[in-house]
Amino acid sequence: MTTIDHTHEHAESAGAWLPALIGELLGIDDELAVDRPLGELGIDSLTAAQLSVEVEERTGAVIALERFLGDETLDDLVRALGGDAGHDASGGAA
Repeated sequence: MTTIDHTHEHAESAGAWLPALIGELLGIDDELAVDRPLGELGIDSLTAAQLSVEVEERTGAVIALERFLGDETLDDLVRALGGDAGHDASGGAA
């Protein structure tokens, strides 16, 4: 079986694959607004869990599910991945 190691991708590439992944999971063909709260896109807890796992596999960063469900924007997450890749990027209070 062939596996692709996405670990430690750069934030610049996260700006490309993260919106595409979110759009794919939500069935949205249009380009996602980077300044719109992710909670307004219709992400549910299952989709948030899928996104969290995919982000961790690609970057090594741990993103809390709540970040995909609340007021955080796509830009906020891409910046967090750029500054915290490989570390806990869960943000907010635990």
